[in-house]
Amino acid sequence: MPETPFDQTLERILAYPEGPDGAQDDGFVVDVMAGVRRERGRRRAILAAFGGVGALLGLAGAILLADPVDALFTELLSGTHIMQAALLVSGAAAFYVWMMGDDLSLER
Repeated sequence: MPETPFDQTLERILAYPEGPDGAQDDGFVVDVMAGVRRERGRRRAILAAFGGVGALLGLAGAILLADPVDALFTELLSGTHIMQAALLVSGAAAFYVWMMGDDLSLER
């Protein structure tokens, strides 16, 4: 039982209403579900709007970065640079295996 008038008012507001004959009112449930559907639609509209704005900003960023990315693939990732990178990676892996050779041994 609520102790303060505020708690009593809150419990009365949140109570599930009963019909005149003591049965539960189905109209209340229908109204609540309609409100839930309306809020779900509002949430979907908000998510779609912000998703669209994010997609447009992403597209604008991709357009701004198109030239630097093109330069990356045409100039920096040419055959000579790829071979140098492969040599560097394989050298680093060989150095790691040489330094950590004891840690890589398999024990039975």
